[in-house]
This record gives sequence, structure tokens and C-alpha cells, in this order.
Amino acid sequence: MAVFAARAWGLEGLVVTVFDGDTVEVALDDGRIEKVRYLLVDSPELHHPTRKVEEFGLEAAIVNRALVLGKRVHLETDIQQRDRYGRLLAYVWFDGPSGPALASEVMVEEGFALPLTLPPNVRHAGRIHAALLRARKEGKGFWNAAAGRLFTPRQVWADLPLLAGVYLTLDIRADEVTRQGRRWTISEKGVPARLVVYQDQEGLFGSIPSLRGSRLRVIGKVQASFQGAEILLADPAQVISVTRDTKNRQ
Repeated sequence: MAVFAARAWGLEGLVVTVFDGDTVEVALDDGRIEKVRYLLVDSPELHHPTRKVEEFGLEAAIVNRALVLGKRVHLETDIQQRDRYGRLLAYVWFDGPSGPALASEVMVEEGFALPLTLPPNVRHAGRIHAALLRARKEGKGFWNAAAGRLFTPRQVWADLPLLAGVYLTLDIRADEVTRQGRRWTISEKGVPARLVVYQDQEGLFGSIPSLRGSRLRVIGKVQASFQGAEILLADPAQVISVTRDTKNRQ
């Protein structure tokens, strides 16, 4: 791994398995086998417990395999090194055409992953956000598909069994903006379909309560929960527009 020789890299090894767009298995040089979850990103599921393969899940896995399978990589850890499943959390670097490349950054830039910033692991968050802006501008991956799918919250709720796991554009009136534990929720009155911003990400969006009375157009993946349909907002680039909706303000 000549391009890494001049830098103080830590764990290195060979990628022997690619599970999906953000999880791989690495045979480390010290003899250990580690299941590694990419930091800062979330790709469509290839092995979801109920939906099995989510939209773009197969495409994300194929792209990730082309990037790293059978290649030597460097694993750069951050503050928190393992998740609750015992997987190693790392930035996975590989030899790219122009030097060291970050696998999670490439997945986002190609439109096959969204940011998932969970402090304290935020070292390369700026790179991931910039990659998302490039993907949105160029209409890569799910950005292209979602741009042609405009839904209201009522439509998402009515068709939730079909739309769970699908990327789309949601046009929502922010009648209710509430804090529930670690989450902010933004919803139209009387409709169980909402936007969700976790406390860890709220600083990225400015004053969330000030969005009340606005109309938002956002792109994201529909998820089913006990409370209805949800779209997670993890990065400001998912917000296409915000306008004041004075006519319908509650």
C-alpha cells in the first residue's frame, strides 16, 4: 500500500467480504477478522429483516464491491470504535486513481448512501457533506429517482406498505414541530407521516422550532415505524426548499 506509506496509518488488511453498501469484512494483517461498519454513512439495506432488499440496496452493494473487494485497505477509527453489535466502526481507505480514497465518501458521491453523523465520530463529516452536495447536483443514484417522485404525507401514509424503503421527494407542511426524547418530529396535523431529526443532528439545521408554519420539500428514504411513516433528515442537503406557508399556518 505504497500511497499510505508516508502517513501514520493504523489497522490494515484485505477486504474479503462485502455485505452491502456500508459493511465489509476485513482480514487484518495481525490475523484477526473484523466486520467493519463504515462511519458517517447509511446505505440501502441488502438484508433488511422485513423488506429484504431495499431500493438501490443491490446497486449499492455492487458499487461497494467494485471499490474494495479483494483490495488492501486502511481502517481509520474515530472516538467510538465499536457499535452495539460489536462491529468495528471505521473510515475505510483504499488506493484510488488519484491517491487514498474514502469508501464512504465515494458511496455518497455516487448516490448510494446518505450521511449518518453520530457524534463523537465526526472527523470527516465535512467531506461526506460535500460529497452529498455533488451527488444532488449531478442527480446520481437515488437522487435521480427521488426527484421524479413527489408525494404528500397523506399519500405516503396511504401507500406505506409499498413505499417503505423507497427514496422520494416529500412536500410537507410543518404544522407541528415537537421534541420527543432524542428526536424532533415535523408533521402535518392529523397525518401519521413525519420528518425526523435526531438530537445529534439538530445543530445542522439551525432552529428546528422556527420551521413551524413552513412548507418543506425534502428528499429521503421512507421508513415504517410504530408511529407511522418517517423520513430521516440527516443532512441539510436533503432539504430542497423551505417556504413560509402563511395561508395554512396553524
